[in-house]
Amino acid sequence: MSSNFDPNQILSEEEIVKYLLESLEDERKDFSIFAIRQLRHYHSAKIVERLLRIIEEEGDTDKKIAALGSLQKRKPNLYVKDIVLKQLLSPEEELRTEAANVLIEYDESIIPDLEVIYNNDLPSYAVDKIVWLLGKVGNPDTLAILSKYKETIQKESQPTIDDAVESIKRKYTKMMFKEIEKKEQK
Repeated sequence: MSSNFDPNQILSEEEIVKYLLESLEDERKDFSIFAIRQLRHYHSAKIVERLLRIIEEEGDTDKKIAALGSLQKRKPNLYVKDIVLKQLLSPEEELRTEAANVLIEYDESIIPDLEVIYNNDLPSYAVDKIVWLLGKVGNPDTLAILSKYKETIQKESQPTIDDAVESIKRKYTKMMFKEIEKKEQK
């Protein structure tokens, strides 16, 4: 497939996208991952649909990670969110991290979804990533959620909750000043 390509030929954006989409099926893993990564520069429903299909169906973690990376910084929508949320439960740490980085784009709107995931039978390896994400997108109300989680969470995840709380407090400096005042009064 790629041997028919003339490097001196000038292609339109549509032709480039078509070439990249065809290249996703290339048997050379490195080339197909390169094509997945290049799709981040182009915007169309067809590309998003293809990237989501890779995330849902591909068995190769590297390709899934590349597809998540190519989805990042696109306008968040509900369809994409649901598919990416599922990746937070992946046993692969890199995949969970990439999914969390995409989900940051949803900001506070993702908090109820994270609570639902956390309150369902959550694999222990996914706890830290969800708590970390709550710290990144959380608001002052999220502190109560994290406090509740701290009571039931395993010891090794306690520092992650503490970091998430501090992250939210840094974001909302008024809260931090109130905490300082409380400590000084003691």
